[in-house]
Amino acid sequence: MAIFIIGFFCLIHGAVANSADWFNEQSALFTAHKQFLEGNTLKGFSTVIEVLQSSADNNIIQNIDQLMGLAISNNCGRDLSTIVVPKWLTSLSVQRVIIQSPGRLHHRMIVQFDSEKSISSISFIKWPDEELLVNPSVKRVPTQDEAVTQYIYASESLNNRVKNGLYKLIITADDKEKTQWETWIVLSTPKTEMAVSWLGKEKWKTTQTGLLKSNCPLPEMSVAIYDHQDNEYIKLWEEKYEEKFPKSLPSTNVLPGSYILSVSFNHKRFQGPISIQEIQAITKVINFDASENVESN
Repeated sequence: MAIFIIGFFCLIHGAVANSADWFNEQSALFTAHKQFLEGNTLKGFSTVIEVLQSSADNNIIQNIDQLMGLAISNNCGRDLSTIVVPKWLTSLSVQRVIIQSPGRLHHRMIVQFDSEKSISSISFIKWPDEELLVNPSVKRVPTQDEAVTQYIYASESLNNRVKNGLYKLIITADDKEKTQWETWIVLSTPKTEMAVSWLGKEKWKTTQTGLLKSNCPLPEMSVAIYDHQDNEYIKLWEEKYEEKFPKSLPSTNVLPGSYILSVSFNHKRFQGPISIQEIQAITKVINFDASENVESN
C-alpha cells in the first residue's frame, strides 16, 4: 500500500504539471485514483473504463497506463472486474506477442478461448472504431472434452506492438440466436520480469529484467518445435518451465528434418476472469539430422 500511495502522489504531481484543468477533485480520473487508493479496485477499474471511453487525451491515457501498473492487486488483477463470462466460454486470454527472428521483428495480437458453442466471429476493437482482427487466422483445436473446442484468433503480422488503451472484445456464437458476449479490456504497458535471446546454435540466454511479483503467476518459458506446412505452423513438440529454465534444446522425439525452434516467456496478469498475457518469443530455423536430433543440456 505504501508503494501505491507514493506512486499515486507522483502521478498527481505529473498530471497537474501537464494539465491542471482536468485533474481536479471533480474529474473522473481523480475519482479513479481515489478509488484505487482506498482499495476499491472494482470501482476504480470501472471508472478507468469510463475515462477512456470519453477521452483521447494522451496525458490522460499515459496517466491511466501508470495507474494500472500501480493498481495490480494482491490477486494480480482478478478483482478488477466482476464481468460474468458465459458458461459456454472458458479459458479466455488476450495475448500481445513480440516475435524476434533473424533479421525480422514483428508483433501479433491473439485472442484464445475454449467454447462449447461454434463461433462465427470475434471482434477486438481499439475504442472507438479501430478493428485489430481484420482477416485474422482462425485455428480450431480439439480438446479432451469432445463438447469443447479451443479457438485461436490471431491478427496478421503487425509492424508495431498493439497500443495501450481501451478495447472492446465481442464474441459471436454460430447458433440460432447468434448469441453475443462482449466485454471491455484495458491494455497497459507490460511489466515483464524475464527476457530471452539467442546465444548460439540451439542455445539461448535468459535475463531477469524486473522483480518477480509474488501476487502473479511466475513467468513461464516455452520451448517448442514447429513444422511449416501449407502456410501453417504445426507444433511438433513443446515443454514448459516455471523454474530451472534450460539454456539449450532438451531431448526431443522430433524426426530428422528442417524445423522452426521457438523459445518464449509468457507473463500473465488478469482483468477479472480474463488472462492478459505478454509474450516475447525468439525463433530460428534449425536442422535435425539422424545423429543430432537430440541434444541434452
